[in-house]
Amino acid sequence: MDRSSNMTTESPVFPPPPQGHAVETEALKSLKFYADNYTPLMFRSLGAGNEKIVLGSEPFECRFCGGKPPESTFIKRAHAVSELLGNKILESLYECDDCNKRFSTFEDDLGKMTLATRSIGGVIGKNGIPKLISGIRRAGRKATMEFKEGGLHVSHDAGDLGFVEDEATKTLTLTYVEHPYRPLGAYKALAKSAFTLLPANELGHFPELKRWLLQADLTTDSAGGSYTCYTTFVQAFQPFKQPIVCLLKRNSKIDAPYMSFFVATGNVSYQIFLPCPSQDAHLQGKEITFPGFPHYFQLQPWLIPGSVIAGQIDLGASDRTTKRTGTMSWRYENKVKVE
Repeated sequence: MDRSSNMTTESPVFPPPPQGHAVETEALKSLKFYADNYTPLMFRSLGAGNEKIVLGSEPFECRFCGGKPPESTFIKRAHAVSELLGNKILESLYECDDCNKRFSTFEDDLGKMTLATRSIGGVIGKNGIPKLISGIRRAGRKATMEFKEGGLHVSHDAGDLGFVEDEATKTLTLTYVEHPYRPLGAYKALAKSAFTLLPANELGHFPELKRWLLQADLTTDSAGGSYTCYTTFVQAFQPFKQPIVCLLKRNSKIDAPYMSFFVATGNVSYQIFLPCPSQDAHLQGKEITFPGFPHYFQLQPWLIPGSVIAGQIDLGASDRTTKRTGTMSWRYENKVKVE
């Protein structure tokens, strides 16, 4: 077991495309941008089959509040990256129980924001893989979808409007309930993971972020910066079979953020940019554009049957979203009657 607080890097290896397959040129441009301008401080797969890594060492001292025993306790197992995203191996010794409890409210926001994609992606969190429940019920029970035995299983009554089949297009659509969450709370949960992964010599660049993470609410001591989150959705069956995390540091003063945190799990990826006024002062008042960090399936599109949908979401709202429904659709090749 590695109990060092030093970051380790596993550089991804991208094989050449099979003959006759087109390479995604925009993804290659993005890869070159990050290769030229950023250094990966960490690149890790966090699935259960990997060797456990424990950041920090004894004697205990909380990275966030500075607490030490006996005033502060360190009984709870703290995950450096949220367990609900599938992290089973990367833990931290420098998060006290009080800070861990405070962060749990932001983890709840992240969990609700990602529930649907974690369900269809088979992401195993602390309480297993979440179920999706239909938001429509005519009579009887609501349709449910769960990931089990290596596949997606839907349970519904005949005529249930929450689960609809279109035989002409060979499409199945589930209408499910989206749980209200605070977007800024979800961002704060991701930022907490990134702060946990920072090497000790980088902590001095992020006093504003540290003060914000110490607050139980979302608006006190706001760290500022951009709350934009770059996202992708990979149209394939469980493409990221285990979570991947990456922490990227800018090499020189270009028009791009100093520190970026990337995580991919199930069918999705998220990339945020940490507020760092001391290193990003030259960006104040500028409108900047830069690409997202490209993952395997953007660089190797021949590996998946569908496409990669890329976008951006604003996680800056502190108010809870309204209760609403969402939809998930799947295409199928054939139907087999099971006796």
